[in-house]
Amino acid sequence: MRSGLVAALAVAALSGCQVPQDPDGTLDIVRDGTLRVGVTESDPWVDLADPENPEGVEPELVRQFAARLNAEIDWIDGSEEELIGALKEGQLDLVIGGLTKKSPWKKEASLTWPYLKTRLVVGAPPGASPPDDLDGVPVAFERGSEAGGLLERKTGARAVAVDKLDDARGAVAADEWLLDDLDLRPTGVELSQHQHVMATPLGENAWLVELERFLLRRTGDIRALLDREGKP
Repeated sequence: MRSGLVAALAVAALSGCQVPQDPDGTLDIVRDGTLRVGVTESDPWVDLADPENPEGVEPELVRQFAARLNAEIDWIDGSEEELIGALKEGQLDLVIGGLTKKSPWKKEASLTWPYLKTRLVVGAPPGASPPDDLDGVPVAFERGSEAGGLLERKTGARAVAVDKLDDARGAVAADEWLLDDLDLRPTGVELSQHQHVMATPLGENAWLVELERFLLRRTGDIRALLDREGKP
């Protein structure tokens, strides 16, 4: 048993000493060069009101990352499918746009470790007594979002579609970062979780690790960015 443990630790140590490599040299090319970033609309993660100057949580992070590498940014907008295809063919270095760990593109791109976890929850007005369960309770959700189906499937609530969450009255299904803006408090009911990621080319491991290190050092800053950008 002891010899097996020692052997396992030795293998782990050797693996840890290996320096991640980029077969296509992405990190070296981008450093002091140009970072090609694919962007797709996904508020509040990416806002493409001005495609040549994207706003939102992730473009701000990319700007900080590019500054660290002394790189200029070339923004390319498109659909997720178009951008992931370009990434796979070596025409982009990074794709952003509200991607999550559950992304269908796992076989087409390398996804970063989740840099932030968010939750879809049910909030209630201050002073309201939350019911023991939500069976039959009216809960507002934004029309066209996943929240309506999750409310009915997971809670039995009477889902009420509204065009704007800030027009709702009473309990609301909303992303947790919106509760303060909506003057709501969490009820303890969680409908779903999302683990947010960015996409890089397959096999460019040094590039992936550089980006992950940058993101993981900024967890608090990212949460503050989301609180600032996320509005009902």
